[in-house]
Amino acid sequence: MNDFDAWLKTLVSTLASTDRALADEIRAIRGSRSIAASGSRSLPAAVRNIVLRVGRPVLAIVGNAPRLDFKDSESAVWRARLQASAPLLTRAAQAVGRIEVTGLPGFSFVGTGWLVDRNTVVTNRHVALAFGRRTGAGFTFMQGSRTRPMTAAIDFLEETGRLAEREFPIVEILHIEDETGPDFALLRVERRGGLPALAPPIPLAVSSVKPEQQVAVIGYPARDSRVPDAQLMQSIFGDVYDKKRLAPGQVTRAQKDLVFHDCSTLGGNSGSVVLDLATGQAVGLHFAGRFLEANYAVPAAVVAARLEQVLRPKPGRPPHGSLPATPAAAGPPAAGTTTGSELIVEGVPDDYIGRAGYSPTFVGPRIPLPVVRNKKDVLTFMWKGRRESVLKYQHFSVVMSRSRRLCIYSAVNIDGRKPRRGQRPSWRLDARIPAGQQIRDECYGNEPLFSRGHMTRREDPIWGTPREAERGNIDSMHVTNTVPQMQPFNAGIWLALESYALDNARADKMHISVFTGPFLRPGDPVREGVRIPRSFWKVIAFIHDKTRRLGATGYTMSQEAFLRDEEFVFGRHTTSQTRIADIERRAGLSFGRLAALDPLKSDARGLAAPLTDPSQIRFV
Repeated sequence: MNDFDAWLKTLVSTLASTDRALADEIRAIRGSRSIAASGSRSLPAAVRNIVLRVGRPVLAIVGNAPRLDFKDSESAVWRARLQASAPLLTRAAQAVGRIEVTGLPGFSFVGTGWLVDRNTVVTNRHVALAFGRRTGAGFTFMQGSRTRPMTAAIDFLEETGRLAEREFPIVEILHIEDETGPDFALLRVERRGGLPALAPPIPLAVSSVKPEQQVAVIGYPARDSRVPDAQLMQSIFGDVYDKKRLAPGQVTRAQKDLVFHDCSTLGGNSGSVVLDLATGQAVGLHFAGRFLEANYAVPAAVVAARLEQVLRPKPGRPPHGSLPATPAAAGPPAAGTTTGSELIVEGVPDDYIGRAGYSPTFVGPRIPLPVVRNKKDVLTFMWKGRRESVLKYQHFSVVMSRSRRLCIYSAVNIDGRKPRRGQRPSWRLDARIPAGQQIRDECYGNEPLFSRGHMTRREDPIWGTPREAERGNIDSMHVTNTVPQMQPFNAGIWLALESYALDNARADKMHISVFTGPFLRPGDPVREGVRIPRSFWKVIAFIHDKTRRLGATGYTMSQEAFLRDEEFVFGRHTTSQTRIADIERRAGLSFGRLAALDPLKSDARGLAAPLTDPSQIRFV
């Protein structure tokens, strides 16, 4: 059974207690397609897609009204509900728009916003930061691609099949919340000659949001290259992106500072309204989500409080440029935003007690951590009364660069006999080192920005006892274990290297140690204030199944084809088996005895032996 089938089974099981009418409808569709009710075998792709579009459909909005066209997956349940709420949905849809920018290379729009007060649009902090920044006590537009200030506008149409626009300029950035507060920003729009009047703002819910409350997200989902199942995404969203859409669902959980919902969203939905279908009031400001897993919103009560502070400050209350901090949401166990940044959990020092890190004797013969030649660039920190330079996690360790705020290398022990699986947790900051020494989200987002590329693969430390595996899963998601990489980087041969090495390791042990890192060069291009590595290296050590001796192989992979003077050319990555001695020289490291064990050590051609299939790797 694949992950989607498991997710679908969970959805139906949940709906059985929270939304029986919809659960019965989905079961009827499955039964009519001769699908086993137990879910013991995978659903055919066509049926999976139909069932999902019934359970959590995405509909077009045309003329500010939802088009109740479900095609092959018509849902009588959702049709009845949305028809009953049609006047409320139409009213709200008029107040939702697409936030567009000029002067931002590679982007025409950056998210969604909606009228929350007269001439005032609410959106997410990470949306506003695409074109705005703090300056003194206020905010201003950033410089664009030609040294001119960026400009922004909000278009309240941008509908499927229509070329008409209803665009209003954004003339002032009223507020962008600090990182310590909710993902919230306010913008002022202006009506100019010839433009129609602005729609009425969407009222904010005054009562607390409740689980199982039926809601809908209205916004502008964008094609998201990070979604692992592109065909499924296309089936759900109909290959229509960047246009105003409505996605119904329900609240799954509610906290004081966070609302969870299960509507279908993508990148571009950041800043969308989460609307109560019964009242037409906003229950939240959508800010984060992960495809088919979970979505998160700032509660309406938090939005209302910030709105009051910004627009109607009382005597003695600080002006909108310096609002007092509101504690940021602690965050769900697994989340990522649907546009640029992803939800990040901040750890505490106690989280790391008991982490032994990389074991040098794991494979058998002692293999110490690589030695960094430029010791002045190694980030050190105080831990348990001692000055340390190695961040120890479950089954792996990381050494950080002080100047680049990136890992110099990550070293992991992998036990191929005891693999486990775990759901993807949220990204985490390491509390042992300053947050300023970790890249949070400056250069990350949809293309042409970068993905957080794992150095130690997420699945590699997930082994051992259930407790150890869970720790390895959580620890792998630290930003210290990532480097900016273009979206397709972790794929193909590069992704298969550890698995192929395990296949060739000693069968009765299946232990390998893997070292991975970027080549950090002074001439690396700068993107969003971050120097982006052009290429990466990997060294794998193991006891070979046939020779029963310790062996080691080295590899490099380049994203040079993507980087052309800060412009991004989408092409293929190049992976090569490379001499470990050459990796040592270029990376400024020493791997000790491993270079002498390299099968390419005497082969000059090994400097660049391109790989098109793992079977081409030379282990002896």
